[in-house]
Formats: sequence, C-alpha cells, structure tokens
Amino acid sequence: MIKETNRKNIGLILTSSSWGGLEMNVIKLTKLLFAQGYNISFFLIKGSKVDDEISKTLIPVYYIAPHMKYFDIHGAFKFSMLLRKLSVKNLIAFDNRDLDFVFFVKLFNRKKINVIYQQHMQIGISKKDVIHTLRFSAINYWLTPLEFLKKEIERHTRFNPDKVKVVPLGTDIQKFTTNKYTKSEARDKLGLNKSSFIIGIIGRIDPKKGQLFLTQAIHKLLKLYPRIELLIIGETTFHDPLSEKYIREIKEYIRTHNLYDNIHIRGFTRDVNLFYDAIDLFALASENETYGMVTIESMLAGVPIIATNSAGTPELLNYGEFGHLYTPFNMDEFCKIVSEVIANFENTIVMANKGKLEAIKKYSQDVECARIQELIV
Repeated sequence: MIKETNRKNIGLILTSSSWGGLEMNVIKLTKLLFAQGYNISFFLIKGSKVDDEISKTLIPVYYIAPHMKYFDIHGAFKFSMLLRKLSVKNLIAFDNRDLDFVFFVKLFNRKKINVIYQQHMQIGISKKDVIHTLRFSAINYWLTPLEFLKKEIERHTRFNPDKVKVVPLGTDIQKFTTNKYTKSEARDKLGLNKSSFIIGIIGRIDPKKGQLFLTQAIHKLLKLYPRIELLIIGETTFHDPLSEKYIREIKEYIRTHNLYDNIHIRGFTRDVNLFYDAIDLFALASENETYGMVTIESMLAGVPIIATNSAGTPELLNYGEFGHLYTPFNMDEFCKIVSEVIANFENTIVMANKGKLEAIKKYSQDVECARIQELIV
C-alpha cells in the first residue's frame, strides 16, 4: 500500500537532451509520484524531448539553463534560490552528468536538501578520487536497480554502502501481462507470415544494440530453418551519423543476400504489445545492457528470451533460469541456442512462465514508487 504524501514537495532534475530508456523511465516515475499527490516541480531544458513529453501532462515544469558539467557555481546558486522559493526539500536526480551541479546546489542550501540519486548507467571505472567522493557526498540515498550494480558502487566508489538501496525500475505490469492481440492479429497488423518462427528485437537501431548481428544470424539459420524470420522494431538516433550508417549496413546486407522475406524492419511504435504478441522469441543482442527494460517487458509478456550474458541481464534472468544466455556477438553460440529453443520449445515456455511470475512480483512500478516514497522527507 502506497502511503499518504501530506503534499510533500519534490523536485526532479533531468537536463538530458536525449531520448531513450533513462528519459522514459524518469517521466514514468514523475507521473506516478504526481498521481500520488506530491507537489512536483520538474526541472529541465526548454525544447528537449523530455520537455515535449512532460508538457503533455499537468506536471509543473521549470526551465533551467544548461549547466556546465563541472563547477557551474553561478548556475547552482540561481537554482538553489529557485528551490528555496518553491520550498523543495527533496531533489531526485537521474543523470550522473547532473551530480556535480547538484553538489553545489546542496551546498548553497546549507545541505538541507534531501538528495536521492536514481542510477541508470554503470559506473564502469574507479571513482574513488577526491572530486567524485565530494560529489557523491551530496547524495542522501543512492538507488540502484540491481545487486550487481550495488557491488560495483562498493567496488568503485567511497560512497557509504548503507545509503545504497536496491530498487528495481518498475513498469506497468498490466500493460504487458494481458495480451492485446492474438498472434495472428499482431502478425496481420505488422505484415508478417503467420506460420514462421519469428525472433524479435525492439529498441533504438544502433551498433551497440546488435541488429546487424541478428540479421546475419538469421541468414545462417535459414540453412536449417527456412521459415525463420527476424522482426526489427525501432528507429535510428536523430541526426546521428553512426546510427544512420548502421541502418544502411543492415539494409545493404538484406539486399545483398536477398533476405526481404525473412528480415522485417518496422518503425518506432507506442503500441509495443503488437511486437510482443507477434513474436516467438525475444532476442537481446546488446554488448552491455545495464538494465534492459525490454527484457523485463518480455518476461512480463511471457515471451521466451535469448539474451547476452553481460552487465545486468544475467541477474534479470536469474543466470539462465528465466531465459537463455549467450556470449555477446558469438554467432555459433547464438545459433546453437536458437536451434535448441526450436527443438525444445516447450521447455523454453516453462522458463518464460517462471520469468513472468518473477517479473510480476519484482518489477511493478507501484513497488518502485512505494520504495522511493519511504525515502522522501
């Protein structure tokens, strides 16, 4: 049960101009907290994609100037005055690029701000130096979605481990656990073959996401399984030359090997149920996915999963209990597992059903919201 809020004031800061999983999760959480009756103040950059999405809601927005990544003391002072004016006692940050700014904001507020940092990316390298240690000292509670990330914080920082809370990022369980379409209906809408075995990948089309690898894998698997196909749903990053070059490489591979009947590329859609209801097997091909929301969505939808054995994905799949794991970009290993899945599909369905039950219990957005509310003063 989510507790009463007593109209507490919460500020959320996100100065990112990008649009991806981090930004989507922040907006989702903001809407949840707003729905619980908190006085929300959202601080962002005017004209960003986050601004576009938040402006569609009734959530109060305050525009702040883009700050320097380090030592923006003047901007931090102005922002601290705004927080005082709005009586904001709790400030939630999400992007590590905002943490230096938040440190000075808290300093100017005589450390009276309760700072909560929700981590979305891996730390990667050691950050035990004086500058990072000072910056992290502004954080009252560090939220991280996985145990492996908590261990990384302990290994790479001097932050007090007692202030690190493992709080998984949640999602709308009902949206994914209830089939919106039959498989036949979903495939009709997407223009797919109803009798083929379809592997699917959804998300940004980018070299790090592995869509070309999966295209090449389907080409190889066709020698054994003539009715195997790949559904790619997503778009390139706007004005990103690498991303645009990558999609051209994928299309050129399809053209060169005449894979038009086996590789299907569809644009971004908000109706993600259409994707999950259409496929037989979800594939994650990212080399290093910190916390794959699409993996969790697949679990909730009861879709069998094959995913890379790296970063946070093994923990999400309980190290192979809820889905199959393979070494990133290992073609032979990937194709071998797909062959085993097709040959023993009933066993794979059992794994998927176990994963669905775990995801329902663990990855509810209401659970995430309630855990965060416990830390608000």
